[in-house]
Amino acid sequence: MLNDTGLTDLVRREINAVLLDDEGDLDYTLDDEVVAIGLNSLMLAQLLLRLEAALGADPFGGDRSIADVRTVRDLVEACAAVRPGAVEVRSLG
Repeated sequence: MLNDTGLTDLVRREINAVLLDDEGDLDYTLDDEVVAIGLNSLMLAQLLLRLEAALGADPFGGDRSIADVRTVRDLVEACAAVRPGAVEVRSLG
């Protein structure tokens, strides 16, 4: 099971991977806008595919829309809504 901290760490790891920051040197908060940290629309699409693979479910398959995502926190909340309290992380190799 993945707690809130684990889910936040997962989202951060996947953002860093998409931004090609293997060292984790990027400095951003949950309230930073995704465009401000360097994610463009193509990178965001790649990030969503990675998150879907890791979670085993599409964070935006229900009532949520990717257009509503403005901040890193919005991404974490969308992922948490997929399987509240029962999120398993799969290896992305």
